[in-house]
Amino acid sequence: MRHVKGFTLIEMVGVVAVIGILASVATPMVYDAIKDSRATAMAQSLKNLKPAVANFYADTGRLPVHRPFENNPNTVNLTRNPTPPIPGWNGPYIEEPDIGTNGVTALGIWTNNTSGINSFDVDGDGTREVQRSTLFHMDIPDQDLARRISDIFDRDSDVDTGNGAWFSAGNFHRQGHGANGNRYNYLLVAE
Repeated sequence: MRHVKGFTLIEMVGVVAVIGILASVATPMVYDAIKDSRATAMAQSLKNLKPAVANFYADTGRLPVHRPFENNPNTVNLTRNPTPPIPGWNGPYIEEPDIGTNGVTALGIWTNNTSGINSFDVDGDGTREVQRSTLFHMDIPDQDLARRISDIFDRDSDVDTGNGAWFSAGNFHRQGHGANGNRYNYLLVAE
């Protein structure tokens, strides 16, 4: 009688168990890496808008409005000079941005002329230091993604309470409207 060599049932169960354990450990790390890369890409896109808005302001002395989703040639100040023309406009300042990426459902550059929910408490002391600004509105349904973006800009993701909470202070904060109450503002330029 010949003896056939191979794996026993116990050995096979052990190998499957080890693979399952490794997969359960690796899956959350892969998921976190994907979220981090999405947050980094979104933050870089926002950072790229700052010089365009600053250049527009330097050229024209005005804060821009850029809302391409409105299909109105007068609300795309960073890509086209409106009618009547803005004196000093020397654009285009950006290429047309890709609307609706990275989990963002509504984007637009808004000029805020009043205090209130669109104003910014940059240092987290409870006082709104920035009243007039150009800001970027975005709806981000995933709060964890928004928190990661806030941490890139403000290094505050560990603060959940008080005036300095990640969602209420800094250059990136929650406005509270929009998709499921998850509209966020990012400060581009302050006057």
